[in-house]
Amino acid sequence: MHRASAGPFSLLAACLAAFGCSSSPEQARPARTLGFDDGSLADWSSEATGGSGPLATWEVRADPAAASAPNVVALSAPNHASDDRFNLLWNRALEFRDGELSVAVRADGGEVDQGGGPMWRVQDANNYYVCRFNPLEANYRVYVVVGGVRKQLATALIGARVGQWHRIDVQHVGSLITCALDGRKFLEVSDETIARSGGVGLWTKADAQTSFDDLAITGPQR
Repeated sequence: MHRASAGPFSLLAACLAAFGCSSSPEQARPARTLGFDDGSLADWSSEATGGSGPLATWEVRADPAAASAPNVVALSAPNHASDDRFNLLWNRALEFRDGELSVAVRADGGEVDQGGGPMWRVQDANNYYVCRFNPLEANYRVYVVVGGVRKQLATALIGARVGQWHRIDVQHVGSLITCALDGRKFLEVSDETIARSGGVGLWTKADAQTSFDDLAITGPQR
């Protein structure tokens, strides 16, 4: 079994210092990791951006190949035939603006699309940032979605494989976004479109069936 590698970034304090922010212990929020091992999706909302038809089915389920046993959260059925539908599972309570987040992602299948990734600074189903990999297209990209319209901010060619765990790491401080895959930084871009804090979630497109595990969030207290 391929296990997702550790995040590539240095301590959050170093990043905050570079932007002139304090990183004292009393202002640091401890990393919060969600392995979904309690079997609950309380506070999580299944929604969609664009497309038509029923919402996708998300579920917490036992998986012997989980990045960390025993459970994963997975989009198990898209329930629609919209190639332009973005499937969302997000949590308003996981408020995030500046900091780091990472998640283990495994592309399980899909004919039109595969893979997926984390979303953050989520205002609602039509306004957020997302970083994802797609094994079918062999690329790794970061986008901002505004008013339901997706704008590509950066892209890179990668070799992620279906059926293997890969770890996406995102660091967002101010306007600077840095994204790594399996410990290697691929993307860096500055964008000021969404400056407010927002929720955190998981994202796939069209018929991509994808599993997620070990969602970790770190950031300064507001």
